[in-house]
Amino acid sequence: MSLDKSSQYHHGDVPSALMSAALLRIKQDGVEKLSLRALARDIGVSQTAPYRHFKDKTHLLVALARSGFAKLAMEQQAAATKKLCLENLIDVGVAYVKFAINHPEQYKLMFGSKIENRCQHPDLMESSMASFQVVLNQAVIGLESGLLVDKDPHYLAKCCWANVHGVASLFIDGFYDNIDIDFEDFLTQHVTLNIRGILKDPNLIKV
Repeated sequence: MSLDKSSQYHHGDVPSALMSAALLRIKQDGVEKLSLRALARDIGVSQTAPYRHFKDKTHLLVALARSGFAKLAMEQQAAATKKLCLENLIDVGVAYVKFAINHPEQYKLMFGSKIENRCQHPDLMESSMASFQVVLNQAVIGLESGLLVDKDPHYLAKCCWANVHGVASLFIDGFYDNIDIDFEDFLTQHVTLNIRGILKDPNLIKV
């Protein structure tokens, strides 16, 4: 694999260049074949340069996952612009799945098993909560406004998360590739039905 000139790093931004190159490598060859030395060749730096920023491959994978969680949280937060929490929950859910579709390699790192012993990386564990916090905040608002069923907001948020995570995983694994559906419409309807199920008055959402 070689990177085109537009992908070459700018001096002083080796970590970002290594992370971008790593995602391309993972897409092409998988995580197992990823190496810091190969990435150094890809971006045109010395074989030792990557180790000034990432002590090993796992450190790089953790950085990629952390970056993914940060981007996901930003996209979800940007989607939560409506006045009603139920509308925000729908839009946040759609944003979650679209992030997975647009960044499949990074998404799999964020939630898959390629990073072992996640509890040994507290910075990763902390960053993984940022996305969930966006959903949790809307669940709290929904409970306080009387729109959602009277359950622990963490439970409601986890139900929403599990639902969209399932759709996202099925999509990036190719499950929908040969199914004749309008995916945009399917996704919106799917998330809407899920949110309808946690409303005190399901009739607030027409389906």
